[in-house]
This record gives sequence, C-alpha cells and structure tokens, in this order.
Amino acid sequence: MLVMGLREQQKLEREQLILDAAAELFGRDGFEAVKAEHIAELAKVSVGTLYNYFPGKNEILMTLIAMENERLEDMGRAFVPDFDAPAADIFSAFLLQYFAPETVLLNKALWRKGFAISFADVTSEEARRLRRSDRVLSDHVVALAEGLQSRGLLRGDLDSTVFGRTLFNNANMMFLDFTRSENRTYQDVTEGIEAMTRALVTIAMRTEQATK
Repeated sequence: MLVMGLREQQKLEREQLILDAAAELFGRDGFEAVKAEHIAELAKVSVGTLYNYFPGKNEILMTLIAMENERLEDMGRAFVPDFDAPAADIFSAFLLQYFAPETVLLNKALWRKGFAISFADVTSEEARRLRRSDRVLSDHVVALAEGLQSRGLLRGDLDSTVFGRTLFNNANMMFLDFTRSENRTYQDVTEGIEAMTRALVTIAMRTEQATK
C-alpha cells in the first residue's frame, strides 16, 4: 500500500482549496466577473501559487466540470438495478441520477461556459478528461443494457452497445440543449430525458413485454 507523502498531501489540499474557492465565486458572481486574484484571496494562497496549479480560470472551471462528471461515475458504479421492475423504469432511474438537479452542482451558466471552452480547445488536458469521463458514463449505460438483455428484458437481436450509447448520447444532448436555453428548467430536462428514454426502451423491448 502506497503512503502519500506530506508534500503530496499538502499539494492536493492546496489544489482543493483553489477549486473550492473558484466554485464558490463562479457560482456567486459569475465566471466572467471572477479574476484569478479573487480566487487566490479566498483560497488563502498567492496568485503565483494558483498559477503553479492552473494556467488560468478556464482550466479551473474545466477541472471542476470534469470532477463533477467523475463523481457521477461513482454513482453509476454504485447503482443497483431492480431487475423485477420494467426495463423503462430501470433505464429512467439510472439516467436521471446523472441529470437530477440535486446531483448537478454547477449552475447552467457554468456548464454552458465549460462546454464552450471544451469545444474551443479539444486538445486540452481538461477537455480530454471530460471526454474520458463521458465515455465511462456511456459505458455504464451499455453495461446496464447488456444486463437487461441477458435477463430477457430487451430483444435478443438488439445491439446493446449501440442502444446503450444512444440512450446516453440522447440524454447528454438534452442536457447540452438545456444549458444553451435561458428558459428551460431542470424539471424540463429531466422530464424530457425520461420521456425520450421510455420511448426508446419500448422499441427495444420484446413484443410481449412492450404490450403489457
């Protein structure tokens, strides 16, 4: 078992202080209004120390978004399906845990800004980290589809990999659309994800189950 040295522990603690300070300021004042000096002051570190950890506030925001996605990975791994429930209920419960208001810690404006940053520089380490996490979340849905198919809850001829990725991509795109809208609420996006998920799952179910 590896034991983290004191220096490494202190480094992680300072990085978390910077991230916590940035999350508080971004959420309260808005991304554009916050300067590196404000984050450093709240985190009780020097501006030079902040720049030793992050090139700028874009990278700080992208790290916060990647961490939020990675927290969802843990939720996906911990999900225990009720295989006695209808397939549509299982998939809906699984996907909605990713997008429920109580699990989305950053606000809509910050997600919108984060998506814009990641699209503008797809080669950045932070953008790659976010894409890797999205792949993991998508893999969780694929694994769930495979599990339901093996229990006869989905058609045997269904490509469970394509189906699982379709469900995740559909939900993810609806969340992206939500961040780009000034009027849509979290209730709108969760209701939309559930309705679309149930419609797609009905198509993928065996005929006798879909008609129950």
